[in-house]
Amino acid sequence: MNLVVVEALAIVWLVALGVNAQNCSGRCVRRDYCLTDEDDPAPDVDLRIGQKDSTVVGNCTHYLDLCCPPDLIIEEPHQTATHEQKFASCGKRNPDGVGFRLGGGKVQEAEFGEFPWTLLVLELQTIFDFEAKEVYTCVASLVAPNVALTVAHCVVNRTATDLVVRAGEWDTRTESEVLPHQTSPVKEVIVHERYNKHHHNNVALLVLQKPFQAAENVQTVCLPPPGVRPATGEECITGGWGKDRFGKDGVYQHILKRVSLPIVDSAKCQEALRKTRLSQKFRLHSTFLCAGGKKDADVCSGDGGAALVCSVAGSETSYYQAGIVAWGIGCGDESIPGVYVDVAVMLPWIVNKLNMLNVDPAFYTVD
Repeated sequence: MNLVVVEALAIVWLVALGVNAQNCSGRCVRRDYCLTDEDDPAPDVDLRIGQKDSTVVGNCTHYLDLCCPPDLIIEEPHQTATHEQKFASCGKRNPDGVGFRLGGGKVQEAEFGEFPWTLLVLELQTIFDFEAKEVYTCVASLVAPNVALTVAHCVVNRTATDLVVRAGEWDTRTESEVLPHQTSPVKEVIVHERYNKHHHNNVALLVLQKPFQAAENVQTVCLPPPGVRPATGEECITGGWGKDRFGKDGVYQHILKRVSLPIVDSAKCQEALRKTRLSQKFRLHSTFLCAGGKKDADVCSGDGGAALVCSVAGSETSYYQAGIVAWGIGCGDESIPGVYVDVAVMLPWIVNKLNMLNVDPAFYTVD
């Protein structure tokens, strides 16, 4: 174990056990180390606390910590163990988060556990010929406990055993969330046989070495029911940890972001894209759909593979995956939509591969 890892583990241990803060009359601990009434409403947290250049001061130095009276501090978290839970119906969003809600300082961040199917894909890269480091690669969605759905261009030239998938992640800078993330190496990468350099049929499945365990922050997403497609103008949601703007000035996000975007008619999308560097000869392939065109509201570099989810008809909390973040011209430019893999078009291929893997359709089928 190298020195960097040891130091990181030490920091995590101190955060878990708690450190005294100037404004705390008790001890600052992770929220799940403080005995609270389960009937109490979820507390609000302010993301600005403890952040660089922020003037917001809290009772504790980290925004996720809680100032806890000494007699209420417990030795082990009182959350239900993940292995005791079962996977709920697919596509269940947690709009108010899990364990806490975001209050002051919130911009486009998703709540913790809001989209429990969102996965982080990492690649193990060797640095200086001896140190292996997990490097952010792209995003994926959980369609079964042991299968992730993503874009082919993210994984087509990568070795399966070098890839790692993380579920339940939210803020990549900390492990102080009320529920832990889970990690699994990839056993097999299945890329669409007709994927090409133009990114047509841009879809892939990642088969995991070990299935994820169900938890409030780890659940599956629904695939679209046969014949169901989002309507033009319908607001759907996506997000990842990608850059906040296009180009070298863009910065990868620490906290999972949420972006609401309208579905754009394919003909109008093609017309808009022809006004960019793609030229008048560009033709939008039938395996794509479009969403966005709102100024400063978009996914960007690094968000590839993220799910574009739309509401299941008649439900306020159930969602199906209509698209997969594929590519775009710039990020957040007005009147220029982003391009997504059309999951409805790719559904026969996806379901066929899932059947070959003996995946229970209950994990991805709308109730």
